[in-house]
Amino acid sequence: MKNLFPFLMGILLICYGCSKDESQQPNPNPTEGEEPTNEEPQEQEPEMITYFAFEALVDTGQTDDWIIIHDDKGSLLDFKPFEFGDTLEFQVLEDGIQPNNFTVTLFNYKNSVDGEMMHNIESYPNIAAESHWQYTSDPSATNDLPRDSSTGSFNITVENVVSPKYRWISDRQGILVATSGPDLPGFIDNYTHENIPIYDSPDFFFTIYDSSNDLKYYSMENMNDGDDITVDYSDFKSFDSYLEIALPDSPSTYQLSSISAFFDEGQPIDLSGGKFTSYFFAETEPPKPLKLGYLDSFSKYLSIISFNSDGFLYAYSKFGDKPDEIVIPENKAINVVNESVYNYEFESNVDFQMKDVLWEIKEGERYVDLIQTSWNVFSAPGFSGTIGEIPEEIQSSYPNLRIDDLILTSTTLHLDFITYPDLLQVEFIDPELKTYYKSHEYFRFKH
Repeated sequence: MKNLFPFLMGILLICYGCSKDESQQPNPNPTEGEEPTNEEPQEQEPEMITYFAFEALVDTGQTDDWIIIHDDKGSLLDFKPFEFGDTLEFQVLEDGIQPNNFTVTLFNYKNSVDGEMMHNIESYPNIAAESHWQYTSDPSATNDLPRDSSTGSFNITVENVVSPKYRWISDRQGILVATSGPDLPGFIDNYTHENIPIYDSPDFFFTIYDSSNDLKYYSMENMNDGDDITVDYSDFKSFDSYLEIALPDSPSTYQLSSISAFFDEGQPIDLSGGKFTSYFFAETEPPKPLKLGYLDSFSKYLSIISFNSDGFLYAYSKFGDKPDEIVIPENKAINVVNESVYNYEFESNVDFQMKDVLWEIKEGERYVDLIQTSWNVFSAPGFSGTIGEIPEEIQSSYPNLRIDDLILTSTTLHLDFITYPDLLQVEFIDPELKTYYKSHEYFRFKH
């Protein structure tokens, strides 16, 4: 019995150590004995990226406006209505497919108080990802100022004018007199014009285009109320230089409009101002070649011609420098391979920098009950891709839209001054560059 006590104490010490070690071991089931919770693991929202941003900075108070996005295959990506002041972002999942080349279509509907229903659609393909557009209104002719009341008038007589065909009198603010005829070979006329008004400028410019195709001018300075002057046609001078424009052979019907003017230093250029060297409007028997006159003492000019025939329209406008030449393309031809608005395709022998194709359908009378849909597609020369369809939701909202009835109306080929990237830059990316008086040259086939 004496030796049994140490043996029992040893066993107790061993059991105590084992129990202590087990109590210090981590609990293999840490939730055992805890109250269960109903919280689920929080899912992370998918990341979105913006591939196109659009700011609406036009007045939409009287119109319905939509923006529609298609990919380069014509598949619909998105569409949204917008109002003035809206900033729209078109997004895709970060790990999804980002469109790198898409088409932006702008849809505008206006139901006017006159009873007209106008549906206007414009499409712009080949838009790059991450583009940011500002959709703004077109500028107006802010420097086209009305005249003050006249301070008097004067009379002028020109003697011995040989076959006078056209006569123009202007001051620095624009045309005051525009007359024509008679057009008789060898006819000598004494021409008098009375009560020419005097406004803020006492200096005047008198131009005569005679039937011998001579364009001459006469300057009248410091005119006063009641002056009555007589000059001989031999006193008229030739311009320092002329720009001659060969006009096409006469088609069955055509009209010519032509404006040429120059401006004083510091005077803003506008369509109605300046001293005019020529001013034809709706002219059906123009001179050949057409002449525009220029004076070296001026550096700012306005040069505009429009030749409108039964099959085509040629238009040219330049503000600023004198044009080096104006050439109406000859032997123009176009072969339309596919007339569809969605897959339009054509061939032409005219070199161009940008194209604008128009489809239209209209019925009714203007300002009464006109219902019209027009769709313009602007693009670079090489574009022959697919334009997507207007979403069914929009078509059903405007029952008079009649997309399926659209007819190919014209193909406009821009020859100079602006490329398609330039158009996008000025119209939507840097709209502060917009100007009312913008130079252009284009040739339009009528279908």
